[in-house]
Amino acid sequence: MNESVSTSIMAPSGSRRLSLSWETSLRTGNPDISYAGDFELRSKSRVTLAEHISNYGRIPTGLSLNMIIETLRVANLTGRGGARFPMYRKIDAVANARTKKAIYIVANGSESEPLSRKDSSLLRANPHLVLDGMSIIAEVLGAKAGYIYVKDKEAHVAINAALRERRDRGINEVRVSVVEAPPGYVSGQETSVVRRIERGPALPRFSTDRLATSGIKGAPTLLSNVETFANAALILRFGGDWYRSGGVGYDSGTRLLTISGSVARPGVYEVNPGVSVAALLREAGASSVRALLVGGYFGGWINVRDESDLNFSFDDHTLADRKLNIGAGIIGVLSKDTCPVVEAAGIVEYLSRQSAGQCGPCVFGLPEISTAFARIALSSNVEKGIAELRSVIPLVEHRGGCQHPDGVIGLVRSTVGAFGDEIKLHKSGNCSVVGVNHRSVLLPTPKMNSGMSSIGGK
Repeated sequence: MNESVSTSIMAPSGSRRLSLSWETSLRTGNPDISYAGDFELRSKSRVTLAEHISNYGRIPTGLSLNMIIETLRVANLTGRGGARFPMYRKIDAVANARTKKAIYIVANGSESEPLSRKDSSLLRANPHLVLDGMSIIAEVLGAKAGYIYVKDKEAHVAINAALRERRDRGINEVRVSVVEAPPGYVSGQETSVVRRIERGPALPRFSTDRLATSGIKGAPTLLSNVETFANAALILRFGGDWYRSGGVGYDSGTRLLTISGSVARPGVYEVNPGVSVAALLREAGASSVRALLVGGYFGGWINVRDESDLNFSFDDHTLADRKLNIGAGIIGVLSKDTCPVVEAAGIVEYLSRQSAGQCGPCVFGLPEISTAFARIALSSNVEKGIAELRSVIPLVEHRGGCQHPDGVIGLVRSTVGAFGDEIKLHKSGNCSVVGVNHRSVLLPTPKMNSGMSSIGGK
């Protein structure tokens, strides 16, 4: 890299709490929440390289591998794609697997989760921050090439424009290519990403090998979410202690969240994990909340009976106590005029059609689970549906070629656990929502047939 600066990592003057907020973001009434843009990602002006350097400074050079690993360890940067795996451990694993083979680095921005827009929003607005993180880490690993895997077409354009700017500026860094991610829920799974980069189908690979030892072309591969790389770029500029100052306890830094459903201001928010759910929903314009889907389609439900059910924060420890995981940073909001059991049934039906079709549990088991769960949602022989779930789930769980069937089962169990009272109503042929349209699903799914609505309401 020709852009040279001091090799020391220094905190900036003044704490930049909401560090990923870009030029087009809007401050809210809460200093720990920033609104980055609506769900349709309108009016996103890309930050130029000159603006980016003015905002954050040039990328640091001369950092050793040990310095980077230790700084990211102190920061406790974990993956923002859903798994929350420590970034420093991924880098260390790839470094230890170095042989005569090339090393590859991949930023995953595919957002195969239908409720997520955070990665597209980040890449459209500030691709340089993602590229900085990739560049710094690729240099110390000696990576041969880098890839950004992305589905959103406008993000694709923004990344290529940023790459041209960096070449014109004379920044000497790893060659980065943009790979288009196809539609499909499993297309963002890490081995699906590798297969697509290798010009194969974006489907999970049957393998027990970790990507750190055998990824692209069988070589050690570092793959992480685009938001993770953006955070790494900031940490390696300003230090691990600075990053942790913006979090809660050991849950460091800020995170990007996509909020959708029954809210007046759906979109992407950057938040401090210590902010309460109630405060965030107020900023999003939620009212008359019935339920929350936390973590996306493989996430879990919160049954909101009163305001006290929203008085908790988003930090990992608090969520774990509630057996929840923020996943890829997703919150779906249901109002009181929507039946969460019907909502969940629509998601399960969608997921049953989104498998790779490569193993029996997905091909045969998931449709059976979907059919059984639909009986419960439609109040059509609920007892039979429950009996079928009890019979099929043990035959499917932990038997798939990837985690897709287990994710579906997790959502089913969360629904049954959170909404037992609603299911009792369905047993008697009733529903808490008068006149509910059982074909209508508030939360968006790519099926988008005549019975489904787009984001923001029916």
